Amino acid sequence: MHMKKIFLPILMLLGAFISQAQVCVPGTLTGTGSYYIVPDSATNFVDACQGQAYSQIMYIKAPKDTIISVTNPLTATLQANIDSFVIDANIVGMPTYLSAASVPALLLAAPPNPKTNLTRLIIKGDSLACVNISGNVPGAAMTGTNPLLINVRAYLSGIKAIGASAGLDPLIPNLFPGRKVDTPIVLNDYRIIVNPSPCSPAGVTNLIKHQFSLVGCIPNPIESSANILFESIKIDNFTLKIMNALGEVLENRSIKSNYGLNYIPLNTQAWSRGTYMYSLTDGKHIYSNKLQLK
Repeated sequence: MHMKKIFLPILMLLGAFISQAQVCVPGTLTGTGSYYIVPDSATNFVDACQGQAYSQIMYIKAPKDTIISVTNPLTATLQANIDSFVIDANIVGMPTYLSAASVPALLLAAPPNPKTNLTRLIIKGDSLACVNISGNVPGAAMTGTNPLLINVRAYLSGIKAIGASAGLDPLIPNLFPGRKVDTPIVLNDYRIIVNPSPCSPAGVTNLIKHQFSLVGCIPNPIESSANILFESIKIDNFTLKIMNALGEVLENRSIKSNYGLNYIPLNTQAWSRGTYMYSLTDGKHIYSNKLQLK
C-alpha cells in the first residue's frame, strides 16, 4: 500500500510531462468531409513577427480512397485505396529558424533507398496526423512572404475501374503492374509572412481553446489605413471596441466573422496621433492590444 501511494504520484507526473511534451494532438481541429487539411490554403498560416515565438499547427485527415482519371493509353475512371501519404519534412522555403515536428513522429532518412532517403511523416490512409511548425523569429529576421513548397508522395493500391469504365477492369493490370501507384504531389499554396516589429502573432493555443484568436493590427504604427486581423474556426458574432488614451470609446462595432482569417478595416482619418487600445470579444472571451497612429 505504501509503494502504491509513492508510485501513483510518479505516474501522474510522468503522464503530465508526456502530455506537455507532445507537439500537437491530431484531430483537435477538424474540417468538413471525410478528409481535410486545416488550415486550408485559403485560410493559410498565421503571420510571424520579428522577435517573437511562432507556432502553426496543421491538422490532417488522410482519405480512405480516391478517384483518379487515366487518359493514356485508355480513358478510364478508377478508384484506389490509400496505402499512405509520405510527406517530406524538409519544407522548401521555410525560414531556417523554424522547424517541423509531428504526430506520428517524423522518421529519419534511411538511405540508399530513394523512397526513404528523406526525413518524413507517414500518414496511413483513413488516419489522423498533425504537424507543428514552430520556432523563435529573430529580431532581425527578413520580413516579407516566404512561399512554401511541400513534397508529398501518395501510395495507392487496390486500383479498379468504376462506373462506365468498369468493363476496362481486366486491362488495369497492364496499366499498373501489381495495381500499385506511387504518385508525387506538390503543395505550393502555403506561405509564412514575417511582419516587422511591433506586431502580434495569432496564438494557436488560443485559437484551439477559445475558438478565435487576435492576430493584430497591420500595419502598426498606422500612417493612413490599416486592418485588424483575427482568426475564427467558425462563423460567429464579435464586438470590436476602440478607445483612446483617456478611455473614451471611439468605435463599438458588431462584426460577423467568416471561417478562417478575417479583416476589419479601420478608418483613422478623424483620429489624432497617439496610442489607442482595441479589444475583440465573442461575448465569452476577450483579447486586447494597442495600436499607434503616426
